[in-house]
Order: sequence, then C-alpha cells, then structure tokens
Amino acid sequence: MAVTVDTGELAADRVRLRTLRRNLGAHLATYRTAAGMSQPELARAIGRTRSTISKIEHGTRGMPATLWTITDDVCRAEGALISEHSTLALAEQDYRGRWRTHQRQTRQAAAQADADALKASSAPSQSARERDQVSGCDAWSETMGADGELAEELMREVVATLARSLGRREALRVARWALAAVGLSGLDADECARVARALDAPHRVDAHVVKNLATTLAHCKRQEDTLGPCEVLDTVVVQHGIVRRLLDGGCAEELRRSMSTVDSNMASTIGGYLLDMGHPDAARRYFGRARRAGHDAHNPACAAYAAANTSFAAFLLGDTCTALDTAAAARSLAARTDDARLKAHAEIQAAGAYALDGRHGPYMTACARAQEFLANGNVCAPGSLAYWVQEGSLDSRRSVCLSLLGKPKEAVDAATNASARFDRAYVGNYARCEIRLANALVRSREVTEAARVLGDAAGRASLSPRLTAELQAVRVLMRPWDDTQTVTTLDAQLEACGLMPTAAPSWWPGSSGPSS
Repeated sequence: MAVTVDTGELAADRVRLRTLRRNLGAHLATYRTAAGMSQPELARAIGRTRSTISKIEHGTRGMPATLWTITDDVCRAEGALISEHSTLALAEQDYRGRWRTHQRQTRQAAAQADADALKASSAPSQSARERDQVSGCDAWSETMGADGELAEELMREVVATLARSLGRREALRVARWALAAVGLSGLDADECARVARALDAPHRVDAHVVKNLATTLAHCKRQEDTLGPCEVLDTVVVQHGIVRRLLDGGCAEELRRSMSTVDSNMASTIGGYLLDMGHPDAARRYFGRARRAGHDAHNPACAAYAAANTSFAAFLLGDTCTALDTAAAARSLAARTDDARLKAHAEIQAAGAYALDGRHGPYMTACARAQEFLANGNVCAPGSLAYWVQEGSLDSRRSVCLSLLGKPKEAVDAATNASARFDRAYVGNYARCEIRLANALVRSREVTEAARVLGDAAGRASLSPRLTAELQAVRVLMRPWDDTQTVTTLDAQLEACGLMPTAAPSWWPGSSGPSS
C-alpha cells in the first residue's frame, strides 16, 4: 500500500521549522550581545551586511553551514550555534523528503486527472506540474529579489528541467545553485539549462558543463581582485555545491578528473576568501578538501597550490609544524609542474614557515629560490593558479617575515620595494602591501611616515576583514605615540572610515610592539 503524506502534517512541520529558525536567530543575538558585538561588527566579521544579520536574528533568513561555523567562533558560542543549526538543517532535510513524497503523489494524481480529462475532451487541462513551475518562479523572484525578464526566463527553464524528477521545492533549491552566478558569469539561458540538466542526471555531465563551471570561477576571481571576497564568496560556495553534487551523483568517469580539478580550484578559492575574512582555521578545512581533490584529479598543480595555502593558514595561526610540513609538500608537488609562479608561491610559503620558526638562513635560501623562479621560469604560462604572484607580492611577504625575524630596517626596504613594484590592478593586495609597509615603518620607529602610509591605505581596507584587521594591528602598535599630532590626525582618518581598533587581532602573527 502506498504511503501518503498528510498535508496537515506538512503544515505542522512548517510551523516547527519557523520556530527553529526564530530560536536560532534569537540565540545568535544572545551570544552576539554576550560577546560584546554589535550587528555591524558581526556583519563585518563574517562578510555580510547589518540588515542580513538582523534578518537572520529574526528568523527570516538563513545562512550556510560554513558561515555558522565562523559565527559560532566569532561569538564564542562554543559549538552551541553549530549544534542548533545542525538540528534545523536535519529538520529541513526531513521536511524536504516528505514534501518530495507529497509532490510525487500530487503529480501522479494530476497525471491521472489529465488522462481522465483527455478522454472527455480534446483540450487537455492545465496540469498541476505547470502550476507548480509557475508558482515556483514567483517564489524564487520573491525570495531572491530577482528583477527583469531574463531572471524569470532562466528560472522557469531551470525549474522546468528539474521539477519532473526532483519535485518543485528541491528543484528551486538546486536551481538557485545553477543560477547563482548569473550576472557574474554571463551564462545565457541555454547554458543554465545545460547545468540544470546535469544536476538532474549527473551521469550526463559533458565537457561543456565542466567548462561553464570553470568559467564562472575565473570570472569570480577577477571580480574579487577589485571588489573583495565578501562580494563573491556566496557565488563560489553555491557553485562548489553544484560540483560536489555532480561528483557524488556519478558523473561520467572520463570527466571525473576535470571535474575534480574544478572541485580543487573552487575549494582553494573559498579557503582563500575565508583567509581574507580573517578565519584561517575554517580556511584550512577547504584547503584540505582542495588537496584531496587535486590528488583525485592527478593534478599536482592543484595539490601544490592547496598545500602552499595550508602552510600560509598555519602561519597565520602560529602553527609552525604544520606550516613547515605543508610548505615542504607544496615544494615537492610544484616541482612536478612547469609553473614558475606556483613554484615561487611554494617557496615564499616555506620562507614564511622558516621565519615563524626563527630560522634566518633557510628563510633567506627560500626567498632566493622564489626570486630565481620568477626571474628564470615561464611566468607567462597560461592558467597558473598563482597568477597573482609577482616580484611585488614576494617583497610584501618578505617584509612580514623580516619583521618576525627582528629585522625592521630590512623589512622597511622589502616593503618599499614591494610598493614600487606591485601591480596596482590587484587593488586589495596592493592595499595589503601598503599596510605591511606601515607595519615595518612602525617597528623601525618611523611613525610619521607610517601614519601617512596607513592613512592612504585606510580607504581600501574595507575590501576584506583581513585587510581591516591587519591595518588595525598596525595602529595598535602605534599606541606609544597616541598623544602625538601625527597619530591624532591618523585616528581622525580611521574614524571617518569606521576602522578604529579595539585590540590587535589574535590570529595575526608578530603582533608585539616595535623593535628597540
């Protein structure tokens, strides 16, 4: 006998879900307040807007599990928010399963009604499925705030493709993934429908779908260079959800390597964005996924890039052992490629690990090797994951390492060279270069010049929470000069940008005061 789903039970489930969402939001507000944070402060910490935080606390908007992990850490909830969100996620999953069963029963009933109607009339009645698709488009437009005929056309096509096998509610969820990059990637209706069909039947994935996913990621990276990670993180996270769904769903064996390459690249990109948002521990989990996917793809470049980034995350956390071990792995893997930028990237991470360990000699050797790779290697090779590595970025990182090694004058020279050689098209990275110059100047007690450089960088520091934190860490180092006119003027600039610090970030290494 077929199992039927009572619509009354579904209504009760919806009430329970609303209650769980509101409770989670209320508890977030409680933990946030206990941690002494305002809504704008929490929004900056996790890369969202104040209005988004308000909606989450009122239970009218959700948030991905990754961000709940970060929020739990920021609010010092000790896992309580993660646990409560997991309960909500399980309840939502159970509801979706029951809803799909209900939808399947409804479609079967509608199909029988249509068949009966066809017998009585030559004109078929409108099916329940069509009504579901239309109402689904309306729901998406309302939920996502979409406007214009193009968004509606895309949604209708994607939902129509998926609704037959997944049910309308699940189709809407997956369609949001498929359309998340519209406006960034420029994919047209045909390409979105192609991705939707692949999600509906992963074994039918073709090379064109893989190319579309890679194209979307490349576009997001270009956007992030100038807009910052907060603007593109959501898009890449949902695109990564598409890739994982396709891999788990059994895409064709001959495409698994190329799909795993995209998986690795996306996971490394998300990890990098999390680093820029000031969450190196969360980033390490994505880098671990990226490294495994790189090995699955038999792609040493992807694995090397993930290992190098893991080393940098460990550097930020002060984890010397992991920083050294993963830098060694990155060097070994990068040596199997012809990518000079990637090899330089691995070497400069090794240099940072040696600096963290206080080993000046090996640090110098690694820096020299990085410089040699850029000078003599094929830096014009297309498609390098470390496309942004250049002489300016190497000098910028050297300035941080030299400060750690207690050599502030050399750090100033490195940072000055970095500022002169840096490609300013990379707006966020250039701002970081300037902040590191200010850091080296403070440690050399050149406070007037440090204040000028830091004031110039203040207008760009809001591109990412990590930039803001690094700037604030430098300002904290200037506290012995708080009463000087130079620092008072700087504080007026920082206050105008909303950047006045309360304390140095605990995750940034070498936050002690200037050298004697």
